[in-house]
Amino acid sequence: MKIAFGMIIFNTDFVLKECLSSVYDFADQILIAEGPVTFWQNQGYTTSVDSTNEILHSFPDPNNKIKIVHRQYSEKDEQCNSYMSLLNNDIDYIWNLDSDEIFKKEDIDKLLTIIEQNNITSVAFKSLTFYGGFDHYLTGFEEAADFHRISKVYPGAKWATHRPPTIANPPWRKVHLDSNFLANIGIKMYHYSYVFPRQVQEKVFYYKQAISRDNCIDNYYEEIFLPWTNGNNEQKRIIEEKWQGVHEFKPSYRGSCYTTKFLGEHPNIIKEKFNL
Repeated sequence: MKIAFGMIIFNTDFVLKECLSSVYDFADQILIAEGPVTFWQNQGYTTSVDSTNEILHSFPDPNNKIKIVHRQYSEKDEQCNSYMSLLNNDIDYIWNLDSDEIFKKEDIDKLLTIIEQNNITSVAFKSLTFYGGFDHYLTGFEEAADFHRISKVYPGAKWATHRPPTIANPPWRKVHLDSNFLANIGIKMYHYSYVFPRQVQEKVFYYKQAISRDNCIDNYYEEIFLPWTNGNNEQKRIIEEKWQGVHEFKPSYRGSCYTTKFLGEHPNIIKEKFNL
C-alpha cells in the first residue's frame, strides 16, 4: 500500500517542520501546493512571507519524496488539485494534511494497518483542537466534528471539493473508517490551529472577510482570543460564559464551544519542540 500526503500551505510555519517530520517515514510522496488564494492575493501576497518556504526547501528529503508547486490560486479547490497533478499513478491513498495537524507516529502505523487490512476507502478523525496554548482544547461542535482526511485514489484522480476533502467520481464501493471508531481506540488528530497569536489573527480575518462574514464574531481576536489567552482563570470563565465558549463562530450559528483542560500527552515531536 502506497500513501501520499497532500498539503496546501500559505504562511504556516508554526509547526510545519514538525508536521513534515511526523509523516515523512510513512510517505511515498509528500505533495505541497504553496501560495495564496485570491483573498490573500488581494492583500498583496504572491507567496508566503514567513519562514514557510525556507522550511519547505531546507527540509531533509533523502528519498526525494517531496514535490512542491509555488503558485497563486483562485481558491483552495484549485490549490488542492494543483498538487494532485504530481501524484504518482501507483499511489493508493491521499492523506489531505494541514500544516498544523500532527499525528502520533504510533497512531499512523496502527491506522495504516487497519486501512490495508479492511480495504478502507475514506477516513475521518476527531480533533483535539488546542486553544491559546497547549493546556486546553475545544469541546462542543469542534470536538464533535468529523475531519475527513484520507481518501483512496486512482490514476488521474482529482478533488471534487476541499470542504470536506472529497475525491471526484470514485469508482469503488465506499468503505468508510469512522472517526468515532478511531477515537475509541485512541487515534485522534492533534490540531494546533488556535495556539499561536499570528496564526489565529490571520485565520479569523480570512474567515470573517472571505468565508462566513455574518456568522463570525466581530473583533474576535481582540475581544475573545487575546483576553482569554492573557487572562486568569476567572477572566477566562467570564469570557466563556458570555460567548458560550471561545470559537470565532457565533454560538447562534453552530452552538457552544467551551475549552477544557487537556490531560493527555502531546505527540513527542511537539513535546520536544515546546518543552512540554
